[in-house]
Amino acid sequence: MGVAALPLPDLERVLEQACGVALSPGVRTTLADAFLRAARDAGAAPEPFLRRVLAGEGRCVALLVEHAVVGETYFYRHPEQLAALTRQLLRCQPLDRPLSIWSAGCATGEEPYTLAMLLLEAGRSGVRDRVLATDVSARALEAGRAGHYGEWSLRRLEPALRARFFRPAGRRLAVLAEVRAPVEFRRHNLVADPPPGQGFDLVVCRNVLIYFSAATAAAVLARLVAALRPGGWLVVGPVETPLLAGLRVERIEEAGATLLRRPVAPGPPLAEPAAARLETMRRRRGVAAAEVLAPAVEVAAPAATCAIPWPVGPREPRCAADPSTGCAAGLDGARQAARAGELHLAEALARQVAERHLCPESYLLLAMAAEARGDVDGAVEAVRRALYLEPGLAQAHAALVPLFGRLGRRDEAARARRNALGALQGLQDDTALRGVEPLTAGALRQALGEATPAPARFTAPRSHG
Repeated sequence: MGVAALPLPDLERVLEQACGVALSPGVRTTLADAFLRAARDAGAAPEPFLRRVLAGEGRCVALLVEHAVVGETYFYRHPEQLAALTRQLLRCQPLDRPLSIWSAGCATGEEPYTLAMLLLEAGRSGVRDRVLATDVSARALEAGRAGHYGEWSLRRLEPALRARFFRPAGRRLAVLAEVRAPVEFRRHNLVADPPPGQGFDLVVCRNVLIYFSAATAAAVLARLVAALRPGGWLVVGPVETPLLAGLRVERIEEAGATLLRRPVAPGPPLAEPAAARLETMRRRRGVAAAEVLAPAVEVAAPAATCAIPWPVGPREPRCAADPSTGCAAGLDGARQAARAGELHLAEALARQVAERHLCPESYLLLAMAAEARGDVDGAVEAVRRALYLEPGLAQAHAALVPLFGRLGRRDEAARARRNALGALQGLQDDTALRGVEPLTAGALRQALGEATPAPARFTAPRSHG
């Protein structure tokens, strides 16, 4: 049975019923590849495996979920949120009262371990804080419990934090016992199961809600807020911030980050406009489902973020990244190799895609791999190649900002930021941007410290940078 013969709408319904994830049409190629991988994992031919999946056989459906929604994440993701969270909660909490934290949709554990590191950095060692890490993917939870990570997961982690919280474990790094101690991994389905507890001081659920249907997301949001103690905090992904209209929470804006707090006074948890806005955003963004959670998430994310149907417009046109060209399949393999810590293989695969399809996204992946192994100059050169192919690629300009910052080239970092904001001009906040990772125009503006569409004009960088 070939990919073209698969009843993808039926598989999408099975997936949504199993874990609530509603895939957009732009990621059907990714779902087909996931189905074939699941069939191989089950040791079955595609046709009989398909019959078993459509019949609702538990093990086969679980395998489809495992392969269809593989969360990609990394340590200290969205650092502006983490810094704001530390200032607002972790350092203000009395040391005689332990914190109860829920990392919902934790994927392979990078986020809950990051939260544990933040607790230690805030001087809370020995306070008996608890981080409950949940996900619907048994495979992801197993990886989280093992606590061994490659350079891809550690690519944004500062050297001092690596030295403090990790030890070598062959070709990978292992999380130290003091980081693992407060973290408990548990299987949980955000859609089908009640919250795993009540009275949490903090619930972190990032890059999950945008992959649910409107009704499902509204119900999940209401449960997340209900699981907080009065005055407790909720953190969602920057991409998801626009979805909060109608949710009865207090918004705390700090240094480019948005945190949410459950009011002490009771009130209705969620208004209908938020659900309607979510559905509109889902349809317009059309993002792939893998960053979801593994499957419960950007990220991490389908295996091939390149499969996103890019919005048609003056700054973000379609190109060779269309799934039908083979670019998506090549990037799929490259991303899987990177997540497995095989950076050399990831770079080789991404380079093949770059040479065969002239795909800017492949050069962005090469830049991320170069940054992961410490080659900042090589990362800059790879981003410049992406910009040579697509001078108005906002995510590429934005990628140069921290790279130039690490090289001490402040003027060039400032110019890259201006160019990124200029490339975003005219795009609605909920427009999905082309790149390696799912991101909206509004989220990128927020990350760049610009909450509204920037008035700056796009200026072509010298030497395609």
